[in-house]
Amino acid sequence: MGHIRLTGLALLLSAASLTAATFTVTNTNDSGAGSLRQAIGDANANLGLDTIAFNIPGAGIHAIAPATELPAVTDPALIDGYTQPGTSQNTAAVGTNAVLLIELDGGGTLSTGINLSGPAASGSTVQGLAVGGFIQGVRAGSGADSCVVRGNFLGTDATGMVARPDNSGAEIGGNNEVIGGTAAADRNLISGNTAGTFSGALLLDGGANNCTVQGNLIGTDATGLHALPNLGGLAVYGIGNMIGGAAAGAANVVSGNALYGMWIEGSVVVKGNLVGIAADGVSLLPNAADGIRIHSSNDSTIGGTLAGEGNLVAYNGGFGVNVEEGVHNTVRGNSIHDNGALGLNLYTGGSLPKANDVGDVDNGSNNLQNFPILQAVTTGASTHVVGKLDSTPSTTFDLDFYANPACSNFPREFVEGRTWLGTAPVTTDATGHAAIDVTLPVATEAGARLTATATDPSGNTSEFSQRIVFTMTSSVSGPASGGTGISLTGTDFADPTTMTIGGVSVPVTFGDDHTLQATSPALNPGTVNDLVVTTPDGTTGTLIKAWVADFLDVPGSQQFYTFVTTLVSNGITAGVGQGLYGVDQPTLRQQMAVFLMKARHGLCYVPPPCTTQIFTDVPCASGFAPWINELVAEGITGGCGTGTYCPADPVKRQQMAVLLLKTFEGLGYTPPACVTATFGDVPCDSAFAPWIYELVARGITGGCGGGNYCPADPATRGQMAVFVVKTFGLQ
Repeated sequence: MGHIRLTGLALLLSAASLTAATFTVTNTNDSGAGSLRQAIGDANANLGLDTIAFNIPGAGIHAIAPATELPAVTDPALIDGYTQPGTSQNTAAVGTNAVLLIELDGGGTLSTGINLSGPAASGSTVQGLAVGGFIQGVRAGSGADSCVVRGNFLGTDATGMVARPDNSGAEIGGNNEVIGGTAAADRNLISGNTAGTFSGALLLDGGANNCTVQGNLIGTDATGLHALPNLGGLAVYGIGNMIGGAAAGAANVVSGNALYGMWIEGSVVVKGNLVGIAADGVSLLPNAADGIRIHSSNDSTIGGTLAGEGNLVAYNGGFGVNVEEGVHNTVRGNSIHDNGALGLNLYTGGSLPKANDVGDVDNGSNNLQNFPILQAVTTGASTHVVGKLDSTPSTTFDLDFYANPACSNFPREFVEGRTWLGTAPVTTDATGHAAIDVTLPVATEAGARLTATATDPSGNTSEFSQRIVFTMTSSVSGPASGGTGISLTGTDFADPTTMTIGGVSVPVTFGDDHTLQATSPALNPGTVNDLVVTTPDGTTGTLIKAWVADFLDVPGSQQFYTFVTTLVSNGITAGVGQGLYGVDQPTLRQQMAVFLMKARHGLCYVPPPCTTQIFTDVPCASGFAPWINELVAEGITGGCGTGTYCPADPVKRQQMAVLLLKTFEGLGYTPPACVTATFGDVPCDSAFAPWIYELVARGITGGCGGGNYCPADPATRGQMAVFVVKTFGLQ
């Protein structure tokens, strides 16, 4: 028989046909034939892109719990949990309905679940697994480039509803990696990762460059509507990484995390994401700290002015976007609103806006770029803005304009940027001054509060523009007879700047361009008064409800004085009339409905009108009916029994505990069970005990004295002021 000679090409084709193989996991054993450990070892030994498939007999979830570290993947592999019979990929537009049946459990002790290690593992894909209980759930190490991690649950069980914490759900150290994707089936759930002390649920380390993170749920449960917190959300280092994007399906939901949403060190583009908002794009799901923290970064981009590029950053406990350190960080076109601190912060310490400086020569994050001053706004079918920018001379800046609702949540809050309206250039003259006169072809509501940012040619974006008077740094209340010293801080003051309090002119001592001093005038007792400053060029700034002339029954020595003045200056109540607050009067249940709704929803909140009488003793004709009915609608109260609300009855201190916490926490909140009773008159078997002791745990109350809480006593209006101010953190 003659010998058959293969050409070089035929040999290559023959070799290629031999290298691609499928290794199937058929049991949950730690080792041996059919185990995951064996499949990884076999795939590593077989050169080329292999598939690790799953076909474990039996219905339901199959948990693989390695006793020791699994071998690293050192040759390209597709590890495909979706090959397990009964699994299915996500098809939901909101959240994930993926059915995963392969769990990989590190038991809280092992280092890595799936470890893609070194250049030889480049091009690997991990999909369809629930991985938890490791230091890193999935790791693509340095050199393991162009890997894909998609369609997994990282940090939860296979239901996506129960945390099985990793330190980080995924740790990425290679280049050109893809985490998630724009298709619904690509969506990872990366949640529940609280085992570490700081790292994000998803960590892109310093070696991870030009990676793409899209379409993931980070900090939510599988529904995308409720928090399943990571300690931190997404931590991004490296250069050229894209988080989200303008394309359909590219947005990540980074919400519900116990610290920040995103932590950025490096150069990164962040576009189109939901940060602090649930996957439905509407429901509140805040991160406890900053939404996006640029800890140390140059040349990052947050948002953009083209369709779909803006991020929605809202309701987070700290700053919306916090530029702590670095320059050339561009923040444009986003919707940023209702965050616990400034919407856009250039960090220098403290929580106030940064005063502009002459010539804009100061240094710091984004070079502490000066923000514009808006002097007049005309709203309607189009929006006309007049103002000024004082910054570096002979420079063209991009101004971005934003609208906020006409009424603020609380009187003296700083504006953020809820709705991007458009952009316009402005060029400063040789002195650094530019006049702003812009008409935007966008309709805004009457009285809309506008703000703007300035971005220089190097990409440094300013904070949002604010009123020129920031805050009072001295007393905010004093005797109605006047004579109390007042100090203010702000920006762009000039000598002479004038001031009125409650419409009464007061002499002003000019400190410098950001400090003023004055003395309070005589005003009617028990009144809350606006403070207005005006600079020589006609720029005005108003602090709403800034100065409280003392109530006759709440002098400065009264024990509830600070809490009463804080409460009324936030517009929650205005006293009982004739200069009196009614400090010792009981708080009535109908009054409490108003206090609670205003504290929760803000100064301008108006409940829906009463159309259906819910309680027999609260007819729709009552002015309190809409407020009481809204308490019911929000699950805060069911009345006092037998179809009644008892509107004129005093609120008892035990009832106050329940009402406060339900209003603050929202529908479905249940406090921790009572374990140890510390008040002699509130035993743990009392239905009110968990609520009362949770108030104590939060530092809201210490009881009524003598080791008691006095649960059945009426809550006076003075006590109510303390409870409401402390619960809602009013300032």
